[in-house]
Amino acid sequence: MSLFLSVAISAVIFNFGPGMLLQNEGSSRPYKEWTKQDVTRLLNDSPWAKTQTVRIAAKRQMRSVAGQVSATPGSEGPLPTDGKAALGGAEEAIDYSFTVRLRSALPIREAIVRLVQLDANYDRMQATEKKSLDAQTRELLGCLECVDHYVISVGFGSTNSQGVDPIYNWFRGQSVESLKKYIYIQNDRGDRRDLAAFISPRVPGDEAFFLFARKDKQGKPLLNVDHKKLLFRMSDANANSVTNFNLDVSRMVVNGRVEF
Repeated sequence: MSLFLSVAISAVIFNFGPGMLLQNEGSSRPYKEWTKQDVTRLLNDSPWAKTQTVRIAAKRQMRSVAGQVSATPGSEGPLPTDGKAALGGAEEAIDYSFTVRLRSALPIREAIVRLVQLDANYDRMQATEKKSLDAQTRELLGCLECVDHYVISVGFGSTNSQGVDPIYNWFRGQSVESLKKYIYIQNDRGDRRDLAAFISPRVPGDEAFFLFARKDKQGKPLLNVDHKKLLFRMSDANANSVTNFNLDVSRMVVNGRVEF
């Protein structure tokens, strides 16, 4: 696994609010000038990242069936798709949030590098120290895997439940062969890319990584500026599952091309 794919960013998943907006979405400022607020927003709620949350009564548990998020048998059926589950009595609901990130998009890579810089107090470093850290994070920006693949990561978090991580439980020990039957990406015209490679989370809190070929056998990329939607599907049983994501391709266009 490359350095790019090994950087943990779960610490910023749930520290943003609706008022924290990244200027011009991709930001016209150089990434080295981004604030923690900018980075947090871009990594969680931007053209290249999306967080979806479902609330579940404490007595209910989650399980996965071919990637589908649902309730355990006997708990009034599958989870609703509007992000809310009925509460039983006065018990507190538990938030389950899933965040998808288009890791091969340059703004996401820049945000990850900036996060590393902020954690290291980069702005207060001497020139020689900055040069050293720049060298260490060069691979993060370069991303060799991104040349031929779209790279997507999925992470999990909860604001009120510790020690629970369905992403880790679902995907540890899985393989491309066991996942490619139902995990894929697709554009709004029905063209799709099946799973080409997969990196499982090593410990709870890690993201799972999914790689898809950029081009088909004719050399055509999956997305261009004429496309409108990108679907990342993790459930073949329920199109409206909280683990299926629709992203607006028009918002990903930077300098006349789709940045992904």
